[in-house]
Amino acid sequence: MNTSKGSLLQHRLEKRKDAQTGRTVTRLTSLPGNHHHLYFTSSSFSADNRHILYISDTGTDSPNLFKLALDNGSAVQLTDNRDGFMKSYVYYDGNPYRGLAKASPSFAPAAGKLLYIQGNEARLLDISSLDERVIYVLPERVMTGFTHLSGDGRYACIPYIDAEAFEVGEGNPFGLIREKVKKERLSSQIIVVDTTTGEILYSFTHQGWVTHVQFHPNDPNIVLFNHEGGMVEQRIWLYDHGVITKVRDQSDGGPSLWICHEMWAGEGKAVIYHGTRGVPNDPAMNDNSRDHGQVVSFVGYMDTSDGQYAEVNFLPEMTAYGHFTAGTDDTMLVTDGIIDAHSIHLCRMDWQRRELGMTLLCRHGSSFTVQDVHPHPIFSHDDRYILFTSDAHNERTKGNVYLVDLNDM
Repeated sequence: MNTSKGSLLQHRLEKRKDAQTGRTVTRLTSLPGNHHHLYFTSSSFSADNRHILYISDTGTDSPNLFKLALDNGSAVQLTDNRDGFMKSYVYYDGNPYRGLAKASPSFAPAAGKLLYIQGNEARLLDISSLDERVIYVLPERVMTGFTHLSGDGRYACIPYIDAEAFEVGEGNPFGLIREKVKKERLSSQIIVVDTTTGEILYSFTHQGWVTHVQFHPNDPNIVLFNHEGGMVEQRIWLYDHGVITKVRDQSDGGPSLWICHEMWAGEGKAVIYHGTRGVPNDPAMNDNSRDHGQVVSFVGYMDTSDGQYAEVNFLPEMTAYGHFTAGTDDTMLVTDGIIDAHSIHLCRMDWQRRELGMTLLCRHGSSFTVQDVHPHPIFSHDDRYILFTSDAHNERTKGNVYLVDLNDM
């Protein structure tokens, strides 16, 4: 399906009852192609929760960004990419320096602004008028990751590393890049750009492979960031007005402590993350032998005011790969794995008592085989809806986007 910016598409909304819970699950995308919502560190919901943003290739080789109305399935194409997808973190088989960087879109719902990278250009787009402009031109020969846009749309945070880091041999690029960065002590650059002027507000370098960045909800001079590669010595870091510190210090955890998928909670008062003790459960790290008897999965909550943290363990058999995101109430989480590999669960947390309650929401049935079909469930702004992606009703590795109304029993 050949389309262009501003094109209108019509999806058929298909509702079904989940076989186990009876909840209504609505498939939002019905047209041919690979469809998935934005990465979970960015909301995909419009400020009024009436639309969602998603990425789709519409059955072609070139993905674009779309806005879909939840009431009738109508969608408008927001971008006009015709150059395929660009090589970057996660998308190692993309075109070097050309096309849409599929990991790059970040959305500021209150401002109605969308940040994305096309080729070497970081662009800011108004999702109502479709007006867009280049806010920054990336240096030559760099590889990007997940970006972040401040809540007011004023500042853009972009991580990148020299393309040399991705020049590895045959094998799993995830582990090979990690080892090269460590061995050669390569550094990443993190820049914060003022989207109104195009000027760099500040930037910093950090030795390691940085792929995830997240502004503090209320302060653009504070950035949560990571070190990528799975079994790194320290996963989560914080840049705070020029000072860099560790978040959930892993130095006493030994080589079998794996931590991943950090996100802000409580309006920046805490950081939520998850991990395992024992052999990690990340499928990208298949060079590690696995002994399920050694693995304990947990979800953690660290108070950023004093560094104290609580980690709540799951049952020994709960070691599936997955992700957690929080709603407006940081005691309510949603996950697409850990408990089992096929379902969406809600987790009600009691961080003080280090206890949790689990509720099965629905089956997602996704294969998890590629990044695009990781379910990555997220809450709407009012905590009423859960949005996720799955390839259960599409070709394997090609997603559809789904919605669950938590008010619907």
